[in-house]
Amino acid sequence: MKLFVIPILFLAAIASAAFADGKMYWPERVLPEIPYQRALILFDEGTQTLVLQSKYEIPKGDNPPPIGWVVPVPAVPELASMPADSAEELFMDLARRSTPRVTEVWPTVFGVLLVTVTVGALATLLLCVLSLVLPRPAWLRRNREPLARYAILVLFGCFFAGILLPSLGRSRGADGVDLIAEERVGIYDVSVVRSDSAERLIAWLNEHNFRFGDGDTAAFESHVSKGWCFVAAMINPSVGEAKQRVVSEGLAAPLILRFPSPNPIYPLALTATGGFETEVLIYLASSSKMTCKDRMTLRFAGNMPGQPLLRLEFETTPKGFFDAVKMDFPYLCKFNDTLTPDQMREDIVFTKAEDDEPYREHIVRW
Repeated sequence: MKLFVIPILFLAAIASAAFADGKMYWPERVLPEIPYQRALILFDEGTQTLVLQSKYEIPKGDNPPPIGWVVPVPAVPELASMPADSAEELFMDLARRSTPRVTEVWPTVFGVLLVTVTVGALATLLLCVLSLVLPRPAWLRRNREPLARYAILVLFGCFFAGILLPSLGRSRGADGVDLIAEERVGIYDVSVVRSDSAERLIAWLNEHNFRFGDGDTAAFESHVSKGWCFVAAMINPSVGEAKQRVVSEGLAAPLILRFPSPNPIYPLALTATGGFETEVLIYLASSSKMTCKDRMTLRFAGNMPGQPLLRLEFETTPKGFFDAVKMDFPYLCKFNDTLTPDQMREDIVFTKAEDDEPYREHIVRW
């Protein structure tokens, strides 16, 4: 009987794996083939804090070109940053709390078929063994050995198929420009500027190694006309800076901006000037459920369990930028989509939703 211990235990393991209520959870992925950016927005009584990350590749060569980005904001911001690896842990924690519920159909169907075939093979093998001591029909006596070999081969096939089963569910200086502030935050050399002319602003940015052209004028003009500031951040790690503090999972250390705003806002218009589809992931922590009028798909809305945001207090520089007493944001929303340049021509403005009903995306896939 010892011959049957391993197959029977294996059968029990396969059955439990196949019928574990069909719910699986998947992590956030950074797709390598398209631009990617993600953000955490903290909004409280007219004050917004934006923790912003974008895909980044460390340039190769002895004299790599500078890499920077420009972020328009409605007022002069306070500036901060945090190491890339700490930001990765923060966003992983937020992802675990808001990840969709995924029903994997094919692994369940495959598991049922695997259990059925395994039971049939075990029954056939058992019948062949019993035929040695019990009366048996003539056809079984003639085919006992081929049936036994077939059953053993099937069991081995089921064993190796069962090993593969868990993997089936797994399958981004010009005149007319006011220099308001210059600071060093984290890996960034940051300048905050304002201008009443988009053309002069673009000229200033290009003088400082930001590459913009005439095609970007309209995007800048929309913010210049509203009197917005522009945060020009150049990635410039210190000599000997650990790589994981500069970039983690393909994403640069975040730039953190705090500024007054009547509503939460995510600046997208300049992203559209790149001419590429971009995956955008936004977490929004506030006192209530938020909406952006179908500009992006809501993936999760619900209470903020635990205190995942406290990591910001200890990992952010300058120290004291975040106050633990003010880190109580009871509601978390998550928005995620791949946006076309046309969809990004205007910034996303969030407003309070009509209700606070919780929501979690449910994906059914084969």
